[in-house]
Amino acid sequence: MTYTDPAAVAAIADVIEAEQNYVFAAGLAGAFLKGGGRRRAVNQLAEHRAQVQTASLMIDSSAVPQTPPGFEPPTPITDAKSARDSLAELSNALVGFYANIAAVTEGDDRRWAIASAQASARDAIQWGAASQAFPT
Repeated sequence: MTYTDPAAVAAIADVIEAEQNYVFAAGLAGAFLKGGGRRRAVNQLAEHRAQVQTASLMIDSSAVPQTPPGFEPPTPITDAKSARDSLAELSNALVGFYANIAAVTEGDDRRWAIASAQASARDAIQWGAASQAFPT
């Protein structure tokens, strides 16, 4: 379904931007991670790119935010710990963005948003964030 309600369009555009930033940060983090952490970051690049694609189909193409040329992560990524911390923080933020989409969509789109919020919360914990009732 293509949403035209301004609140829905804004929520979807926000998640697209947040996902684009996550993709950038995961790529950067991958340079500092080894083993399982690096594999997880690389796998998440594809997962989060797919999320951008899915969300982009929900609104008119003119409302889809352009991919920024770069992104300043919430925690500067300079080593493995800061890479994990940054990805944990970004994952927690995605929970709220997806909750906003769930609030303004319906049917399969709402189920997708809820599943995405849950996956983001799990990712945050896997990157080292504390479990939260309502991640932010």
